[in-house]
Amino acid sequence: MGTTTVGPLGGYSILVVDDEPLIALGLHEALRDAGADVLTAHDLETALAAAVTGTVSAAILDVQLGASDCRPVCSALTSQDVPFLFLTGFDSHDVLKEWASVPTLAKPTGEAELLASVEALLQTGDATEA
Repeated sequence: MGTTTVGPLGGYSILVVDDEPLIALGLHEALRDAGADVLTAHDLETALAAAVTGTVSAAILDVQLGASDCRPVCSALTSQDVPFLFLTGFDSHDVLKEWASVPTLAKPTGEAELLASVEALLQTGDATEA
């Protein structure tokens, strides 16, 4: 219990929203290894519940969640001032157009690129809280 969190994402809580369990697991492991607390959601309902808790530092969203897209989660995160990025196989989707200012990573992405993007996102989020 007395261990200190080490890693570039230590002290942060990251929400991973992806309906593909293997991708979500890979993201979870990479983020956890970097020191983050990770919440994983595989569907819209779970993602929304996590997004409105106010305990998430940042989020990684897949655009398409089964038959739904992630629009409601984007809105919930925005209302909580939680920065997020998209990790998607889509290069053109209405959600990407609607949230054009949000960083987008293409699937598959390397772990180093993912972690660097999340770190940049958190620094942007920290800057807006000042």
